[in-house]
Amino acid sequence: MKFGIRTTQIILVLGALILITGLVLAPRIPAEKQLQAEINPVNLKLQQAAAMVQNGENPMQGIAMMREILEEDSTNVDVHWQLAQFSLTSRQIENAAFRFSKVIEFDSEQKYPQAYFWLAQTELELDHKEEAIVLLEKYLTLETDTVVINGVAQMLEKLKQDIH
Repeated sequence: MKFGIRTTQIILVLGALILITGLVLAPRIPAEKQLQAEINPVNLKLQQAAAMVQNGENPMQGIAMMREILEEDSTNVDVHWQLAQFSLTSRQIENAAFRFSKVIEFDSEQKYPQAYFWLAQTELELDHKEEAIVLLEKYLTLETDTVVINGVAQMLEKLKQDIH
């Protein structure tokens, strides 16, 4: 069963609002740990590259820098996360899906549980509703914020109703 454009838009907007709420309420990294992370040269290079893309200074150079990091360490979850976000922003849905799947594959510390949510959103965009349901169900097992959990659960229920 296909979703109407309006239903898909509502699901995507609701999903984005839930994630934004979760990000606002998410715990922050303590200053000393953040300083240690910033001292790491790979993290510094990633921060520079991300800034180049985000501020439009030289986005292609920033992406190239991230790819250089991946050439050295193809499992760098932070780079995959950034590339996934940039792919999503530029509406490269298939690239975003690929990158979010890499985040999930390499994120052994569960640093980016929201990758399940965003991969589900990309699967919805690609009309893969059953895959999206599985990913949202997994995301619910990882999320700790009750506001986000309730919102995603409502979204999941609506999605299941629309399929059946």
